[in-house]
Amino acid sequence: MQPFSLLIALLLPLFVFSQDRLDMSLLANWDEEGLPMASGFLKYNDIWGYVDCQGREYAILGSARFIHFIEVTNPAELREVARFPGSVNSVWRDFKTYGHYAYAVADQGTDGLMVFDLSQLPDTVLLVNQMTDVFQRSHNLYIDQPHGRLYLAGANTRSNGTIILDLAADPVAPPVLADVLLPGGYIHDIHLRDNIGYCSHGFNGLAIYDFTNPQQLVTLGTYTTYPEQGYNHSSWLTEDGSKLVFADETHGRSLKLVDVSDPADVTLLSLFKSQLLGPDFPNSIVHNPFVRGDYAFLSYYHDGVQVYDLSDPLNVERAAYYDTYPQSVNYNGYEGCWGVYPFLPSGNIIASDITNGLFVLKLDSIELTPPAPVDASLEAFAAPELCLGDTAVLAARNPALYSAYRWMKDGALLPDTGPVLYATETGAYALIAFDGGCQDTSSLAALTFSPKPEAVLPGGPRLVICETEAPFLLSTPSQGDSYAWYRGGALVQEGPSPEFEVYESGFYRLEVSIGGCSTLSDALEVIVALAPSPDAYFLSQPWPLCLGYDTISLLLQDVPGQGYALSNDGGITTDTLTSLSYPLVVNGLYHLFIFNEGCVLEATLPLENAFSEPMIPAIELQGDTLLAASPAMAYQWYLNGEPISAAEGPTHLVQATGDYWVEVIDINGCPAVSAPIFVELLVAVTEPSAGMLRVYPNPAHSWLMLESAAPIEEVRLFDARGRLMQTVRGAGSLILEISLLGLPAGMYQLRVQSEDGRGSSTARVVVR
Repeated sequence: MQPFSLLIALLLPLFVFSQDRLDMSLLANWDEEGLPMASGFLKYNDIWGYVDCQGREYAILGSARFIHFIEVTNPAELREVARFPGSVNSVWRDFKTYGHYAYAVADQGTDGLMVFDLSQLPDTVLLVNQMTDVFQRSHNLYIDQPHGRLYLAGANTRSNGTIILDLAADPVAPPVLADVLLPGGYIHDIHLRDNIGYCSHGFNGLAIYDFTNPQQLVTLGTYTTYPEQGYNHSSWLTEDGSKLVFADETHGRSLKLVDVSDPADVTLLSLFKSQLLGPDFPNSIVHNPFVRGDYAFLSYYHDGVQVYDLSDPLNVERAAYYDTYPQSVNYNGYEGCWGVYPFLPSGNIIASDITNGLFVLKLDSIELTPPAPVDASLEAFAAPELCLGDTAVLAARNPALYSAYRWMKDGALLPDTGPVLYATETGAYALIAFDGGCQDTSSLAALTFSPKPEAVLPGGPRLVICETEAPFLLSTPSQGDSYAWYRGGALVQEGPSPEFEVYESGFYRLEVSIGGCSTLSDALEVIVALAPSPDAYFLSQPWPLCLGYDTISLLLQDVPGQGYALSNDGGITTDTLTSLSYPLVVNGLYHLFIFNEGCVLEATLPLENAFSEPMIPAIELQGDTLLAASPAMAYQWYLNGEPISAAEGPTHLVQATGDYWVEVIDINGCPAVSAPIFVELLVAVTEPSAGMLRVYPNPAHSWLMLESAAPIEEVRLFDARGRLMQTVRGAGSLILEISLLGLPAGMYQLRVQSEDGRGSSTARVVVR
């Protein structure tokens, strides 16, 4: 290392006193002679920084052949800790860190992803993995620290998009999370914050994508036409995330400061550029921008490190610069400062020059706010009392300051890696914050999620009650400390009672609370129905009436939505009356139910004695006189079905053979008819003689024999009521057999008409 130390001693005065600079000083320069070159002149390329847990600072510097790890904590004593060769001399190498790991890619060769373990610093660096199965070359890479995702830009296996590796799953051998085809095509570089990617698509301009779900990429906006447009190379967000600085790697093009608060409407705020060789040579070219605080730090080909003040977005001004390549005499080609890293806690700035190597610089008068120490303190956004189904939001107080996060519950690691955790389970939660290889663990946040009570309103979703039942008592079986009742969204009762009196229609809900947790029931629609009219019926006539003769009509009103049902002595006569007039013909205690959607009105119809049962009169034959033995108000005697003229008394003198009965109006005013009685004036004989008729057997069963002294022309058989039941032609016979089959038992009258015209004979016959 002696030649290297001598080189610093010899060159330091040259850089201090001969280079162009503004408000920026050189602290150290590292440049090793004899290192291999790419393309004949490209000795160094990109640079990145790292801080270990003891606060020591390091530069990760790329050269054509090697990756160098150099401690820059004390610029007066730069120390190369380790170097690792690539497979070939490469023009481009790029580096990023995550936790205590560093990742390297190259644009030439077949090195793939080289993974370095930095946890052994300051003693050594270990190459712990080299992945070549997913890709072999990549122009660039970027790591979204809070989400642990590594994005590849310009990989040989995905030139028109990006491959995303999951560092959170495995930082040493990260699996592929997604292989994403981008609408803008090839990306030269990518910058991300909170899964939002700002992609430099070269001559296709800028595109902004949401990578939250990389399987369902969302394009948020594009910026493809703008002033001084060139090859869109790379970009960096301001700390508040509202503005973006991007560089077009094209000679003579300015940097752009744009407003990206609405990605769908990117707005240009300022154009600015370095011009150290102007006005004779206006064709300067910028490479990579970075932002810390209010300042943009730029690596400029030919013009070194440039610092611009962004505090006034509409008037960006240069604040400082240091020319790392004083050899330049014009802006031809690509020489000078490749990269700059402004994020070291000390405020020192490290830069890489293609020709002159590593520079350690400091701002003379500009104070950069040092990063906060690793702090995993939490903020909890949750209700004081949590219930099952609630979500408590636990968040890092300074989510943008640290490279990675891990969450623990009850001492066990969770899969969540972001700065925010949405907790839904009881447990003791803690956050581990990582800054490089350093970490801090928060105090425990104890969360308890209590069970929610049940909230049930019986009878839902619709309950119809009658106004006659009001107030109706709603009662819930749900158990709780307090109950809040709502009608139409307005609180109407609150307290310890699980019951509520309902007076009016509406939509009711119940909120049951217990231990600070509450549940709101489904809505119950309560309809308070109007009671039916009690005057909706009347009876057609007064009583008493006669059973079997009279009918009482129950007359009902036709009221929309109203129905009727009837029962007699508790037994349902009919479910629902379908007619507005219903006949009542028997005695009983009737119950009429008048109902609508929610009400039933009962009316009692006491008709136990409405119908009088007629008193059937008894007839007695006393000699030749018929006597109505039962008392009555009026009488009418009948012979063979015909009323007998003037026979309207309680007795009647028999004057002819035949069937007699009496119709009376009983003492209740009801008509009644006696059973018929057959009275025969002729005497039946056993031997035939002139004009005589013999009938046998009598009583008869299934047949009857007639013997007559005169030829028989016709025989007629009448029942006791005088109705003709049978006619038989005699055809002049003196003996005739008559069939009685099919006749009911009873008393019958037989009339025999002789053929010689001498008249007719009658006889009474009993059929059993």
